Amino acid sequence: MHYLIHHLSEGKVQLLSPEELDPMEQEAYAVRGEKFLRERSILKRELSRLTGLPIPQICLRYSEHGKPECEQQPFNLSHSGDLLCIAFHHRRVGVDIERIRPRCHMHEVARRIMSPEQWRAWQDRGGVVREFYVCWCAAEALAKWCGGSVLSARERPFLYLDERIEPCFPGAPLVEIFDPAPDFVGAVAYEP
Repeated sequence: MHYLIHHLSEGKVQLLSPEELDPMEQEAYAVRGEKFLRERSILKRELSRLTGLPIPQICLRYSEHGKPECEQQPFNLSHSGDLLCIAFHHRRVGVDIERIRPRCHMHEVARRIMSPEQWRAWQDRGGVVREFYVCWCAAEALAKWCGGSVLSARERPFLYLDERIEPCFPGAPLVEIFDPAPDFVGAVAYEP
């Protein structure tokens, strides 16, 4: 498993033309503009490099939750602010990155994504903002790995222990925490 971090506003990215996008991507491009085009250009160039296929042959399909997938190379992506993270693995993979910042309703969100045991432990430690974001990223990465939504995060309980995530459900993947940039945190879920 490996992941790439890109600062979307930095560096030279050879952009795809809008005509090289599939119809769903063209719709997203119409709404999100050049940032989406930069993300898709980086993704398709990396998929081309890893699979050996020319970019026009990189065919993405979309899950019921709108997650892009490639039959030849499992991947997952996440973006926050100006950062894009793409995780690649030989099996399914889920990744999430978030910028650490104060957030309204953080305790309410934490209660929805954390198991009761994790919630109590987080509360006992004072509701630390970084720990909230680590748990948020872990919940998102696990949801993406499972192919579901973060709204069902409590079905995939985990514990945060000394900068580690320990999933507590049968068949759980490994979850690694990483720092993609200053003031950001990320988590990736994958099968070894």
